Amino acid sequence: MSKVFVIAGQDGQSSTTLQTALEIADALALTPKVYAYGHAYFSGAEYYNPRLAGAARQKILACLNDELTAILSELQRPDVAHEAVWSKRLHEHALPCAASEGYSMMIKGIEGAESPEPEDWQLIRHTKVPLMLLTANPLARGRLVLMAVDLDATSEDKKLLNRLVLERGRHLANALNLPLHLACVVRVPQVLRELDITTPHEILIAAHEKHRDTLSQFDLPTEQIHLVTGDPAQCLYQLSSSLKAKYLVIGARQREGIFGATIGSTAEQLIHKVRCNLLILPPDPQWLGPCHD
Repeated sequence: MSKVFVIAGQDGQSSTTLQTALEIADALALTPKVYAYGHAYFSGAEYYNPRLAGAARQKILACLNDELTAILSELQRPDVAHEAVWSKRLHEHALPCAASEGYSMMIKGIEGAESPEPEDWQLIRHTKVPLMLLTANPLARGRLVLMAVDLDATSEDKKLLNRLVLERGRHLANALNLPLHLACVVRVPQVLRELDITTPHEILIAAHEKHRDTLSQFDLPTEQIHLVTGDPAQCLYQLSSSLKAKYLVIGARQREGIFGATIGSTAEQLIHKVRCNLLILPPDPQWLGPCHD
């Protein structure tokens, strides 16, 4: 699988995100296809007459396709395949299409980290392919790729996510010629933080001792490995900001049902906070190995 599914911005968003997505596709040796989504509610004659509604829909899609063609021409990428799709909720088309048609990555822009679109939540929670969310305002001097793993992972899903993050993060850094850093998250239960039973310094010392062998296996300089303790989303937000990370690579467990809706995931919490681009990996072993390079 060597294709990347690129979701074009809507409502007149800047073409900068699209240009970045195409540059990433080139760096990763992936063939991009750009999808633009349109939908409208009809009234009057179009509402009552299916033939008129169909004609109106085709006209809207044709205009959307022309706009996308013009943007790609401005970016000097007229050869890039593109398609306009009629869909009220883009995830209802994008998710099954990306999963079934051989795409190895999906890229979408988010225009504001403080107010992500509902579609972003759907993509994070249900994507079956690696998902990159590009913020419109990354750190001006973003200069590295930051990976995040859970050192205390015990479940098979979490262990798989750690492997995926390490492999895909390293590949992204190599492809973009960026330094690679690793954040090792040690979760501290809320009750311990509130009761102040132990200090952060004591927790860090114990974590270093517990994970000494694991930390030595990451094949990174000591100064590029960061052990952090506490709430994962908050720690990764602070660390990515202080390091001026350009990309943050994390895994998403994609919980379902009431529990998932209540608890969410670190990726879903981070989308509110971070100012860097996010590469979110679903727990699927098919994304391990060199066949997706």
